[in-house]
Amino acid sequence: MSSPSQFSDEIAGITTLLAARHSALAILRAVTDACGTVLAAEATGLLVRDPRGGFAVIDASDEKARFAEFLQVHAGEGPCVDCIDTNDLVRSGDLREEERWPRFTEEATAAGFRAVYAFPLRLVDHAIGGLNMFFTDPVALSDVRLGQAQVLADLAVLGLTQERDQRRIERLAERTMTTLNDRARVQQAVGFVAAGLDISADAARSAIVVFAKNDSRTLLDIADAIIGGALSPDVIVSAGH
Repeated sequence: MSSPSQFSDEIAGITTLLAARHSALAILRAVTDACGTVLAAEATGLLVRDPRGGFAVIDASDEKARFAEFLQVHAGEGPCVDCIDTNDLVRSGDLREEERWPRFTEEATAAGFRAVYAFPLRLVDHAIGGLNMFFTDPVALSDVRLGQAQVLADLAVLGLTQERDQRRIERLAERTMTTLNDRARVQQAVGFVAAGLDISADAARSAIVVFAKNDSRTLLDIADAIIGGALSPDVIVSAGH
């Protein structure tokens, strides 16, 4: 676990991104990264209410977390689903003793997770999504850590909408769909690189992120270049070495 100063540094970095009005995708990525850096979560995922009526995975730290989030979407059960439905923290400090979500628990433990915490993404007193943190060992987070995680969840909401008037929820729905579409473009590019070089999706995603940073272009610009054929997978990966 991090020190208070490390947590403050992470929060400062995210608020700087917010002040500069970076994309929701960049804010959500900073939040998921911070969950690993300051709260020692092995994996993090963000689930939101889809404006079309269901749930959707809007970000995940890696493929294992993405799988766990997709499982909750399709099974209709899990800590994040409950968290969104109740607008409250949902925790399971040891999944081996969990009985609330049989299908999710079976798949999550098979993937190596032993504990999970879900924090609501709140807007106007409603949960519009949830932040999931996964751990590979049983863990009981302190009240301080729970509070820090909720702060990160609140920052994720600000990343989705920084509006302050009565139309925030309508704008959030539009922005959520835009972010989901952006995520789909990045995922398509990840698939191109992974398939083209026979590497894992996580390795492909990392290579794309590093290339975008070094090239001073946005992640979406790089993804579109890969999808359109302007950038080949070997160029993306070789540039990161």
